[in-house]
Amino acid sequence: MNEKNFHEVLANTLNFPDYYGKNLNAFNDCLSDIVPKEKGFILTFKNFDVFTKRYPEIAYDILDIIQLNAWRNLIEGNVLLGFVQSNDGNFSMPPVGGMSPDWNSDEWLEKNREL
Repeated sequence: MNEKNFHEVLANTLNFPDYYGKNLNAFNDCLSDIVPKEKGFILTFKNFDVFTKRYPEIAYDILDIIQLNAWRNLIEGNVLLGFVQSNDGNFSMPPVGGMSPDWNSDEWLEKNREL
């Protein structure tokens, strides 16, 4: 995935409107406009370590935007979760939205990530 097709994939997956600007400000705007049909939704990104190595600032901003919108959804009684999958056992991100992204409980210990 690259910066351009990231926006195209998200726009198609999340049914963003045609006027979606395909930039991070537009991503934040459209993500904040989503009203879940059920109790919430989950955004999952596979191989996020690869994208992060190519576009570290964009990767960080994406997660930060998701986290900030997750807080907003929580206040409104909805759930927005962001999950990233990585094939790099050393993958880490600085705090996003004021919180440190954590490994899941099965991979919390480094030995479980074969480190």
